[in-house]
Amino acid sequence: RREIKISQVVVYRKSETRSMGKDARLSLAAGCVAGAVECCITWPMEYIKTQLQTFRKVKGGAPPPFTSIGSGLVYTVRTTGFFSLYSGLAPVLIFSVPKAGIRFGANAFFKNKFRDEKTGQITMANSFFAGVCAGVCEATFAVTPQETIKTKLINMNKGMIDGISHIIKTEGIAGLYNGLYSTCLKQAGNQGCRFLFMAQFRSLLTGDKEAKLPKHLTFVGGLGAGLFSVVMTSPFDVVKTRMQSTEAKNYKNTLDCFIQILKLEGPLAYFNGAVARSARVVPGQGIIFVSVDVFYDLISGIVNKKKVV
Repeated sequence: RREIKISQVVVYRKSETRSMGKDARLSLAAGCVAGAVECCITWPMEYIKTQLQTFRKVKGGAPPPFTSIGSGLVYTVRTTGFFSLYSGLAPVLIFSVPKAGIRFGANAFFKNKFRDEKTGQITMANSFFAGVCAGVCEATFAVTPQETIKTKLINMNKGMIDGISHIIKTEGIAGLYNGLYSTCLKQAGNQGCRFLFMAQFRSLLTGDKEAKLPKHLTFVGGLGAGLFSVVMTSPFDVVKTRMQSTEAKNYKNTLDCFIQILKLEGPLAYFNGAVARSARVVPGQGIIFVSVDVFYDLISGIVNKKKVV
């Protein structure tokens, strides 16, 4: 009887204790810093991935100048120099700060909205939908203009100021929002998959979807989340890149791009650059999830210390 009473008390305490989750404002701030760190470390892989995805492999057409990460690095350094691997970094770095901030801030915000009012717990399904909402937010407010500028700067091999001036002069402000729909699809899928994976990973290890893990396990979870998102969203990423490149004129819209790639290049073309994307995204997600935890603790410690004072 005594053991039953003890277990009943434990269950009662769990149901009455409401999980507050993370502060969305602190998550936004931590995400901003973490995004800049991750972007600088992984940029060369993003450059090669973008190049691989913009090449059209049509029968009878000219072969692409390179077909893999290694040959892409060698070709780029040999023809345009080492620092051209960082073409397009400036606008992406500028946008990476608010992008990651919006992602983690929005995710914390929507998770808090989707929690059970009594227990404060959140289901796996709602963890996924919170990630989807965060992905749509970052796609709309940061990722679409960032990715459009990045892709076109790489295609034109221009600097940030010259490239943006050229885009606005030839296409107007709307030219910065090419591929908005496909970007929303990609980012919604990306963040839904990543935050769902991390919730499942934490639950598997601790039984708690929001448990704080040691840094090395957070890094491992981030690697898994990155790989999972690449596998699930590669077709959207390829279409998004095509719609934002200087070759976008070959397609009527996002759906037409999907269809043309399938008809002319085959289904495997949906996974062009997937290896290069994995080389950038997988370690990048490990870095960013760890960085967010580190900077969240740092920022919250500073804020709490000021409150005490």
